[in-house]
Amino acid sequence: MNEELAELAASGATALVAAMGTDLWDEAKNLMSGVIAHARRSHRRELSVALDRASTATRGAVDATVLDYWTEALSRLLDRNPALAQDVMALASLRNPERPGIALQVNSATHSGEVFAVQHGSQHFASGPKSHDSEEAP
Repeated sequence: MNEELAELAASGATALVAAMGTDLWDEAKNLMSGVIAHARRSHRRELSVALDRASTATRGAVDATVLDYWTEALSRLLDRNPALAQDVMALASLRNPERPGIALQVNSATHSGEVFAVQHGSQHFASGPKSHDSEEAP
C-alpha cells in the first residue's frame, strides 16, 4: 500500500471514531457502510457487526484500540480496492458544522490573571470570577 492510501485510511478511521456518539454518527456510519459493502463477504460481516457495536459508543470517547481497528480495516479495504479512496475521502472530510477543522487559540494572563477560554462553543457566567486578592480590591 502506498503512503497516501495509508494516510487516507488513518484519516478516515479518525473521522469515523471521532463521530461515534455524536450528531455526525449517522452520516459517518452511512459512509462507512458504503465502503464496507465492497469488502469480501466474510470480512463484510465482521466489519458490519463492529460498526453496529460502535453505534453504542459514548459521546466523546476515543479509544486507541478502536482507532487502530478501523485504521487497519480501512487500510486492508483500500489495499484491495484503491478505487474506494473517494468514499474514504468523503468519510475523512466529515466535519461538524459547529466545529471548524482547525482552531488556533492563544491565551495569556499576567499578574495572577485567569483565562477562561472555550473553543467551539459558548461560555456563560452567572457572575464574574472572584478576585484572588479580594482584600486589595478598590
